[in-house]
Amino acid sequence: MGSPRHLLAGSVDRATAVEARTVPEAFQRTAHAQGDDIAFREIGGGAALTWRQTAGRVRDFAAGLAGIGLRKGDRLAILLPNTIECHLLDYAAMHLGVVPFTIFNSSSPEQVAHQVGTAGATVMVTSNRFLPKVEEALAQLPRSIQHLVVSDAAEGLTLAVIEQLGATDADFDLDRVARSVEETDLATLIYTSGTTGLPKAVKWSHRAVMSQLRGLDRAIPLSREGILSFLPLAHAGGKTNALYGALVHGATVTVCPDMAQFGAGLVDARPDTLFSTPRLFEKLQAAIEARIRACSPEEASYHQATLALGIAIVKAGDSATAGSSGIAPESVARHASGVAALRPVLSELGLDRVRAAFVGGAPSAPELVYFFRAIGVPLLEAYGATETGQNIFNRVDHFKTGTAGLALPGVEIAVASDGELLARSAMNMDGYLDRPEETAATIDGQGWVHTGDVVEVDAEGFVKIVDRKKEIMINSAGKNMSPALIESTVKAQSSLIGQIVAIGDGRRYVTALITLEKEMLPRVGEEHGISDKSLADLVAAPQILAEVEQAVARGNARLNSNEQIKKFTLLPEIWAPDGDQLTPTGKLKRRVIAARYATAINTMYAD
Repeated sequence: MGSPRHLLAGSVDRATAVEARTVPEAFQRTAHAQGDDIAFREIGGGAALTWRQTAGRVRDFAAGLAGIGLRKGDRLAILLPNTIECHLLDYAAMHLGVVPFTIFNSSSPEQVAHQVGTAGATVMVTSNRFLPKVEEALAQLPRSIQHLVVSDAAEGLTLAVIEQLGATDADFDLDRVARSVEETDLATLIYTSGTTGLPKAVKWSHRAVMSQLRGLDRAIPLSREGILSFLPLAHAGGKTNALYGALVHGATVTVCPDMAQFGAGLVDARPDTLFSTPRLFEKLQAAIEARIRACSPEEASYHQATLALGIAIVKAGDSATAGSSGIAPESVARHASGVAALRPVLSELGLDRVRAAFVGGAPSAPELVYFFRAIGVPLLEAYGATETGQNIFNRVDHFKTGTAGLALPGVEIAVASDGELLARSAMNMDGYLDRPEETAATIDGQGWVHTGDVVEVDAEGFVKIVDRKKEIMINSAGKNMSPALIESTVKAQSSLIGQIVAIGDGRRYVTALITLEKEMLPRVGEEHGISDKSLADLVAAPQILAEVEQAVARGNARLNSNEQIKKFTLLPEIWAPDGDQLTPTGKLKRRVIAARYATAINTMYAD
């Protein structure tokens, strides 16, 4: 069916949909208001559903789930890629008051067992692709779940069987069961990334979900027309920005079941807003730079000049006072013309319709923001935590580069004596499932969530994330340092750097472990005439080492002397999310990394 048609995009009465008490209520209002608009589609238009058709299938799935015994308060485990059915199951469960939670596709059998077991799931839905590890996981549990639904099995309990079971239940009253769902009821469980131990199940109520949507809508009132659902629905951002976010705007959601399809999905969906982590935007920057280099020498030179001018304009705007940036109007006009000339490059990547992009989930370098703003894509930094929801954002027309932005409407923030960010709002979690002591340690008696993030807040209320409280390094001289600051500062100096880990806690000086960016290897190989080399050979190549050394030197020039990287080790590895070194959301597993690369680290301090 080609690119999505947004027939009545933005026509949902947001004063109605966003003010709903619960997710099912918001869903029904949107489905009623935009029944003929496309709600879900596959990349390439292989399948598509209108909001009316979506509502019909959600009703049948809900009736089918009720038919196999699911009742209000029960837990439904979902281990599926981002298919249309994965989204429909989530909506259907919430209409019943059932609590759905999604498990990362890359999870190990042990991780699956931990989440299914601690959640107390009674029904699990998966596919043949994941069935072996699911069966291995369930074998570890003392009490088996009641039903294992295999979406694409040839026989047995499948999603088609569940849906058909519901379709034949003429007596099922979806409105009645949905009205029994209260805003204080659990909407979902989101498991933490597990950087400091076993993942904890965070409880999100319907009130918390809808409060997030209201806060975002009031601060950033964009008529979002197209959404690419690529972040896993096990990810807090994936659920808020796609599954829940579509309801407020009646948006068309293009599902991306595999990150390998992200590039094709972006081109196909051409979303007008984009939420992701710095890692993805770094990859997009590398892709844009590669396309610019592939242009004719004259075009490439023109685009590079546009970039340089744009970055200068953005930086001047950041430091402007009294509304004057000091940039001549003719320079602004020249940059606008250059941005227009870059549109074909952005179109090749599906970025030409983006009106606002949001980056969060990990520290991002100011240079990343400068780059995207210089090419006409307004990239806005934001902050959120599973425990607080997405609660701090830069605005499209009011932002400060290098900060996470301002608290959303309805969010109170405070800074503890040790610099820790405290947040209080209806968006906050209800606590950790079955972990009262850890809940009490995180949410104090006044309702403040202690985030564990160290911040600075300026006079206007802009919040700058300094570091994780537990990740601050203290060198042998007693100097406090932020590894995240060191890493983002150096990483911003070259798109050749994939991951960087600063080491220095209790040490005399700072060192680093560095990996290369996979997408950039063809470029550097071609430039240096070593494209036929293996990864190990590339890491050892003098040309590559020199480029990384120069990036480290540039980064060091922006750091205090005690923060500067004195030595680094370039690793012949590519780290992938949910591997040994990174969580599913791309955060560094610092303890694991320190143990695994202990020999390499100790070698850098051998003298």
